[in-house]
Amino acid sequence: MGVEARQAADRTLEFLKSLAERRYDRVWTPDFLSHNPDVRGFVIFHGGALVLVHSGVAPGEPTRWLFRMACAPGADVTDTAEAMEWANIRNRLAEGGRYYCVVTADRRACHVVFALDVWSPLLADVTAPDAQTARDLLDGALTVCVHNAIADFRDLSAYLPARRLDPTEEDASTLFACTRH
Repeated sequence: MGVEARQAADRTLEFLKSLAERRYDRVWTPDFLSHNPDVRGFVIFHGGALVLVHSGVAPGEPTRWLFRMACAPGADVTDTAEAMEWANIRNRLAEGGRYYCVVTADRRACHVVFALDVWSPLLADVTAPDAQTARDLLDGALTVCVHNAIADFRDLSAYLPARRLDPTEEDASTLFACTRH
């Protein structure tokens, strides 16, 4: 990631992390993100839901960066076909972001994921006095992702057996791996 892109990504993450620390139960930086020079981020655990917020360089474009918020409405869902149907229905209803299923390596289950992406041109400098629109966009995106993490689990688990992701390094890493697909 270029120097300017990294600085913009860092300012954006600092802004969002400060919002999250004021609003949500637990906010931390997992070890796997601390050791990855190309990705920056943090994790939120609130209301029983795990949310990952991270930035990284856009594929093939080292001066642009992608900012992603993600949660898993349900993990280890054994009925993959029904989980995909649930995600497709949600995608038709969603105004922003997308739902998808990531099949586990043993192909016995899937994780249902919601991801909301914001691209760097919208976030040149969230600390600038005239960047209120960008700050509002980020604030709204964070709120949506945390809300979806909580509400979607209730909805999905009423329909299919699913587990919540726990506030652990392992589950945060699993969520991160799901966002790489």
